[in-house]
Amino acid sequence: MTLETHEQRARLIIGSYTDSLPHVVAKGKGISVLEVDGATGRIEPVTTFSELRNPTYLSLSNDGRVLYAVEELAEKDGADAATLSFDAASAKLAVAGKVPVYGDWPCHISTDRDGKRLFVSNYLSGNFVTYALDADGRPEGQGISIQRSGTGSNPDRQEGPHVHQATATLDNRHVLVCDAGTDEIAAYPLTEALIGMKPDFVANSKGGALPRHLVISNDGKRVFVIHELGCLVTSYALGADGLELLAEASTLPEDFRGESACAAIRLHPNGRFLYASNRGHDSIAAFEIGEADGSLTRIGWYGTRGQTPRDFAVAPSGGFLVVANQDSDSLAVFLLDQQTGALKAVGDTYEIGSPVCVLFAKS
Repeated sequence: MTLETHEQRARLIIGSYTDSLPHVVAKGKGISVLEVDGATGRIEPVTTFSELRNPTYLSLSNDGRVLYAVEELAEKDGADAATLSFDAASAKLAVAGKVPVYGDWPCHISTDRDGKRLFVSNYLSGNFVTYALDADGRPEGQGISIQRSGTGSNPDRQEGPHVHQATATLDNRHVLVCDAGTDEIAAYPLTEALIGMKPDFVANSKGGALPRHLVISNDGKRVFVIHELGCLVTSYALGADGLELLAEASTLPEDFRGESACAAIRLHPNGRFLYASNRGHDSIAAFEIGEADGSLTRIGWYGTRGQTPRDFAVAPSGGFLVVANQDSDSLAVFLLDQQTGALKAVGDTYEIGSPVCVLFAKS
């Protein structure tokens, strides 16, 4: 596995827990900007921004100069979505404003493909919020909150809706919403009035599987979903009328008998490889995607050198991958073979408190 010199170094932005919640003991300090050498695995600190509480999930504007962050808290405790100016060269961050999220425990944030809308997903309250963005990438006007409804087959985890992600399709006609509480993936239309209140179509996953996150293929024709308790990834064909199931694959070895739950899913920039994280098995599962049929062929499993891989990201160059191990308070770097999709651990792990989101800065 080799990398070209210009591909070796990159800026990382890491979100973390600063305030404990029932599911995590917080040890983070806020948003950290780091420098990573993908060839050696060495990570060096650049700056830490500590003005936000629980800035767990992050997203960058299309030009990379605006950073969006949730403050994952209950609404009564100050749950917000923050807009920050970001300079990748100096790593300087400054809060430009905050808007309410009208719900509890916001866990995901993203923009549409045109950079004109901001989506915030609230896990605990089961709603998601859409804001219009002005020319500077700042939310403006009143946000539109859409409250999901329904339950799932697991009474402990699916007593109500739990929105975990909202992601715009490549044609920017819909936003796909993963609802882990109802085992549904719902497509809401993006309109001149911001967003439609009712979905154009809803796809149902296996009962009790909990669809958590998804990624969309480079041509926009396929969707890949990771299911938290189902411990599986599924591929779908995305059409005007809905999602058609193409294939599914377990994220765990057949002989694994412990408890595990999936977290993150990422697509390699070349579109050939798909990666998923297992919390419990503490691994990254790698798959090759069938170009013709969307099939999922397992490449292998790679231990993350830590506990609870909450998130990970593939470098824009495609040459390496960084994993955030939430409960062992560490980051780990892996070289990535762009011909086979295989991973290889490199360097020492990097200590950092309660890392949740891994984001590469845009050059």
